[in-house]
Amino acid sequence: MEKHELEIKLTDVIASFLKSIVLIVVVTVFFAALLGAYGYRKAKKSTVNAAYQENVDAAAEKVAAKEITIKNLEQKNTTINEVSIPYYKRKIERDSTLNEKRRNYLENSLYYTIDPFNCGTSRITFAVDAPIPEGATEEYANYKMNEQRRIVNACASMYPFSDDILEHVKGILGVDADKRYIQELISVANVEDQFVRLDVYYTDTGLAKKAADYLFSEMVKMLQSLDPEYKVSIVNSFTGYEVNRSMYDDRTKYEDSLLSSERTLTTDNDALNNLYKNIEDNMANIGLAKEELTTLKRELAAAENSLANANASRSPKKSLLKYGIVGGILGLFMALAFVYIRSIFSGKIHSRNNLLSRFPYPLLGVAPFGKRVFFDKTIRKLEGDPAYDNKSVVDATIANTLAIASKDGSKSTMVGTVDPSDPALAALKDAMKGKIDYSGNILSDAKTVKSIEKYDSVVLVEKRGTSRTDSVSEEISKLRSLKKEIVGIILI
Repeated sequence: MEKHELEIKLTDVIASFLKSIVLIVVVTVFFAALLGAYGYRKAKKSTVNAAYQENVDAAAEKVAAKEITIKNLEQKNTTINEVSIPYYKRKIERDSTLNEKRRNYLENSLYYTIDPFNCGTSRITFAVDAPIPEGATEEYANYKMNEQRRIVNACASMYPFSDDILEHVKGILGVDADKRYIQELISVANVEDQFVRLDVYYTDTGLAKKAADYLFSEMVKMLQSLDPEYKVSIVNSFTGYEVNRSMYDDRTKYEDSLLSSERTLTTDNDALNNLYKNIEDNMANIGLAKEELTTLKRELAAAENSLANANASRSPKKSLLKYGIVGGILGLFMALAFVYIRSIFSGKIHSRNNLLSRFPYPLLGVAPFGKRVFFDKTIRKLEGDPAYDNKSVVDATIANTLAIASKDGSKSTMVGTVDPSDPALAALKDAMKGKIDYSGNILSDAKTVKSIEKYDSVVLVEKRGTSRTDSVSEEISKLRSLKKEIVGIILI
């Protein structure tokens, strides 16, 4: 039984919702529009959290810095490959060639094979007297000095000697060497603008003297070819071994230069190897930097997505839609709650279910409600209204009422809280054709209470949406106190 009552009440509630569908829709739309407008205005005024933009900017700076790092490393490799490595290769090749020549020279040079502390030397120091022209007696001293200087310089300028002379010296020494190595063994010097000194260096002093004598004779020939009257006189001569400091200094300087060049070449080779290693290290660093760049780009994309989502969440249109949906749901809930509370606590009779679930009297008839615009058939079904036309329903109601009320010859009347001028009540009275009359409202009219004393039974007539359940209960209580039989209820 309780389940039946719950089902009836639930159908009444649903019917109440459908009856108030316009109100529900209006309230829902109103709240949706109200909150939607609020959300739109709020989104218009709001700004995106600066933290999202800061994250994007920071990520973009990291990406840019990493790209610059990669670019710098690639530029370094380009510079090394196109500039540094070619430079060192050329320098190493040039220095290697030069050092090879220096080593060959040092190995083949006759000059550097001589021990400077036991140097075989043949030296001839000679003077050249020039004839004095006539008329130059008074200026003899100046003339002689100038002429002597000129002749000495001329002798010094004879060095280096011609290839033929050097070839002859080569034969005297009995060596198979380039002429440049022979040239190094000979020295011609100006001594104080007065004398000429001829030196020949060789390990064999005898051969050195022969070479010196030959060169001296050739120089005399060249001087006399300039002027037959030139007189050459030997001032002094020396043949033997001596310490040649100049030779020692030259050799030491040359060997130091070669050693320094070798060290430079080693340093350059190390530098070249370091350049190749730098390229490898840079390539490894570029690979790591590119991996880091990929990670940073992902972080940048994530930050940009977060910023885009933040912007999207604050989009006026989306905010309008979101708040509109929330407002619509809120409005719908409030409208349904209002209709539900009104239907539960209003105390008014809205359908046959309200009577059947509360009062133990037969329902003699239900006059159908006027046709509604929305959900008419559904509401009729939920409220238990007959699906027939009004005339058939009224006829059936009258037949039921007369059949029950007139049994055993008893007299019956109709009472209720319905206004006597109500059109539905007037139609019901007309249909009764005077067989059962409507006496009035026993709760508010003393004459009605007095008039029903002559009747044996009473039919309650209640108005849908107007009569209240507590009024019906009060009517029943009063009729019981008057000891009047209640044969049923008619709902109009």
